[in-house]
Amino acid sequence: MRPLLALIGLGNAWRRDDGVGLWVAEQIQARNLQGLKVAPLSIPDPVALARAWEGARIVWIVDAVRAGRPPGTVLRLRWDRLPDPQERWCSTHGIPIQEAIPLARALGDPPASITVYGIVGRDFGHGEGFTPEVEAGAHRLLRRLERLIPHVLRCLDHSA
Repeated sequence: MRPLLALIGLGNAWRRDDGVGLWVAEQIQARNLQGLKVAPLSIPDPVALARAWEGARIVWIVDAVRAGRPPGTVLRLRWDRLPDPQERWCSTHGIPIQEAIPLARALGDPPASITVYGIVGRDFGHGEGFTPEVEAGAHRLLRRLERLIPHVLRCLDHSA
């Protein structure tokens, strides 16, 4: 079955709060929902992004971000409304997600909708585990996604 919805988790599990996107993706992946493609990625390489969302109509990307908000805050933005990488919001990866998404879209067959869920991190140093604020934010987002995913999949299935 062609995936209707793709959830992509970005991060580095060895850089503390930066691993939160991977963790959320792994939790959702364990649910094994039909119609949902889940892809944990270490680097938002445009080719890897394009492969991860191939065929999906809707894409949600989860990543740790640096932003002018308290740690653990969950932010939700359309990909084309992400702030410039030089501004307060930025991904912690080598290539900013604001640059990776347009490049991946240019590779062909872009999804109709791309939403980025950013969890504001506090500690991006070496090591495992999240700060308490980021862990709480990750659980809030996970609960939200667990409610949203079945609803979105039903809607997409009926519209197909």
